[in-house]
Amino acid sequence: MNKIKDFFANFDENYDRAKLIKVLRIISLGLILFVAAYILVGFSVKFYGIGVVQTQSIDARVIIYERSVERADLKDKLIFFLLPKQTPYFAKHSNFAKYVRCEGGDILSVKGLQYFCNDDLIGVAKTEDKNGKRVEHFVFNGQIPYGQYFVMGTHERSYDSRYWGFVNYNLIKGVSVWKI
Repeated sequence: MNKIKDFFANFDENYDRAKLIKVLRIISLGLILFVAAYILVGFSVKFYGIGVVQTQSIDARVIIYERSVERADLKDKLIFFLLPKQTPYFAKHSNFAKYVRCEGGDILSVKGLQYFCNDDLIGVAKTEDKNGKRVEHFVFNGQIPYGQYFVMGTHERSYDSRYWGFVNYNLIKGVSVWKI
């Protein structure tokens, strides 16, 4: 407390006052920038999220996704979602990112190991994982229920809907707006 009293008691009117004003302006600017950044981050987190892709199953490692998801027309969009079921490789509700290849209202058909959406070939399932262990594949023939999505990665060995089925709309965390 004495240092503060000494500072104000012993400063040169012109020089020290100017120096004090300059320091106070810098502190004020810092506080303004801090508050603005705090508000901006808080605002953006409400609408956007960041997803880290931990496998090589898609052509991205990090995505920024928009949290607001419209049910209409997600086909060919990269979505960030929670895995719908427990698998031998990943826990239920693990974070995943895949591309929607077929959606509610579309006709999904499986012929052998080939998957078709509205008669267009979208992928082929493998019979074994990379370690030679047999994998079961998801079989569905018919119209996909609304609110359900068939998703796939871009890598030929992507572990996706071909092996565990549909992603429900309620499990989608967001749609990618940027990826690296």
